[in-house]
Amino acid sequence: MLGNLMRESGVVSRLTKASENEIANVVTLFLGISIGATMDGQKFLTSQTLMILGFGFLAICLDTVCGVLFAKLMNVMTGGKINPLIGAAGISAYPMAARVVQREGQKYNKQNFLLMHAIGANTGGQAGSVMAAAIMLSVLKGMGIVP
Repeated sequence: MLGNLMRESGVVSRLTKASENEIANVVTLFLGISIGATMDGQKFLTSQTLMILGFGFLAICLDTVCGVLFAKLMNVMTGGKINPLIGAAGISAYPMAARVVQREGQKYNKQNFLLMHAIGANTGGQAGSVMAAAIMLSVLKGMGIVP
């Protein structure tokens, strides 16, 4: 959120560039080293782990596709009042999706100002993910799978 605020304000361009490049790279490096130092390769690279990564990738792809298709349906039902590109911003894991939607929308029409609507869809996706995770954890706890 802080990175989005810095970028959109346009006031602290050097700090924004540093946070996008150098600071992000250093944090990623330290995170990778700290996690990697405690991880055993034989325990991590299993078929179950690779399956989880594959399902995660599939979920992200389907989330984007279904979001755009649902927004297209809403566009048809409202007589063209909704830009279908807004559906791509519903990915809860990517706060940057709203900026991508804004940039792609303005590539084709300079009069498109989709950022606020895309941020709304993105926030709704994040709230929905939190609720789905809470329900899933409560079900798993009720089944005795999670302590």
